[in-house]
Amino acid sequence: MTRIHVARGSGRGQGDVVQLPDPIQEPDFQGETRLRHSNRSRDIEPPTPAFVIDVPVLEEFVSRFQQALDVHWPNSILSYSFKTNSLPWLVSFMRNSGVWAEVVSDTEYELALALGYAPDRIVYNGPIKSRERLRFALQNGSIINLDSKREVTWTAELARELPGKELAVGLRVNWDLESLCPGESTTGDEASRFGFNADNGELDQVIAELTSAGVRIAGLHMHRNSYSQSLGVYRAAASVAADLITSRDLDLEWIDIGGGFFGSDTGPVTFDDYIAVIRKTLEPVVDPRRTRLIVEPGGSLIAVPVEFHASVIDVKEVGPHTFVVTDASRTNIDPLFRRQRRFETRLDTEATEYRREQIISGFTCMEDDRLTRLHDAPALKTNDRIVFYKVGGYTMCYQSLFIEYLPAVYVRDRTSLTQVRRKWGIDEYLQGNRWYEKDELVDPAAPESPATCRETSNFRSEVLSV
Repeated sequence: MTRIHVARGSGRGQGDVVQLPDPIQEPDFQGETRLRHSNRSRDIEPPTPAFVIDVPVLEEFVSRFQQALDVHWPNSILSYSFKTNSLPWLVSFMRNSGVWAEVVSDTEYELALALGYAPDRIVYNGPIKSRERLRFALQNGSIINLDSKREVTWTAELARELPGKELAVGLRVNWDLESLCPGESTTGDEASRFGFNADNGELDQVIAELTSAGVRIAGLHMHRNSYSQSLGVYRAAASVAADLITSRDLDLEWIDIGGGFFGSDTGPVTFDDYIAVIRKTLEPVVDPRRTRLIVEPGGSLIAVPVEFHASVIDVKEVGPHTFVVTDASRTNIDPLFRRQRRFETRLDTEATEYRREQIISGFTCMEDDRLTRLHDAPALKTNDRIVFYKVGGYTMCYQSLFIEYLPAVYVRDRTSLTQVRRKWGIDEYLQGNRWYEKDELVDPAAPESPATCRETSNFRSEVLSV
């Protein structure tokens, strides 16, 4: 079996294949094209379609971020952004690695509890907190950054109900990224809708309302999305925080700089660079030994370690075009259909002929379900495998239920491949629903009913070993 790494295919652009002389080199994930032969049997590859998480790579990324914090800001919290990918196996992996949970809804908060997080290991953000869950979090030690006016009202109410209990919160700051870093804001000149604006007096009003009720302002939350994820964005966030700390005479327990970091094994910016510039900017106004730095990486930890495996199910010649139809969909690896960066791919094929262009397509009925284009690559045939690398960020959480349901997920360590989520079938799709049987609206099917006893819903119990 020949394995060819194609690093320059994209959803909209072109790609190249170059054959290198050494047939045993492993992929280096540096954007180079590689040919490699492997004696690894296909029976240790997952059935397709499926996601695969490379555990050693994931461990490396988590370790590198923690090391950067240990060097530059030891008094810190590394938390994982659930919204990026909340696969239960992944959440439990982060918990076991000592990484906190960062959640932005009641649902995510409850998922963290269900998967073994203690409330005092949860950072609770976002504007959609319910009154009940917020009150629970306030009384059980969670780190909370308020983001909406109703949350301010509810927190003040609880403080007045419990005058003997100290309540402490952080505040999400609405600040103008575009004026400080032109071209970086994902909303352009329209500003951000999150947090409390300092320029129009809203932030000061919130501080006054909370402190008058006996609530202590313990933190600032500075997260902003950006286009380039550059050091300048984090320098700007830290500078705004520093100005607020000085001008409002704040004595803070934490500064939550947010997420959005660039995560790559070979990128121009490292985790170490980010934390170093944040410390340099904030150190003049806070004591890092007293004030904790909170970071909330998501994609920078999980994007690179995840692969998506697909198989060719048909090849069609239409005029000058070659369409390679797969059992995957663009919705699996680019669910919002807006990715501009190139996909790094691997082809497992025995083909010896090359084609000038092949359009790699999905199984859905949408004509624009096209995953990538290959140029001057081996002529793919039915049952050949295509592996898409670095697709772990916001893919599983945005996963579509269009035509087919959720694909299986596997984790791979150095010696084995283990399924951690079975492929969804009819059973999973029907759970929690009600439907008509004749003229009667019935509850979900009982466990013994045919609808819930299909072999396709069973986990693959075996562990595939190298």
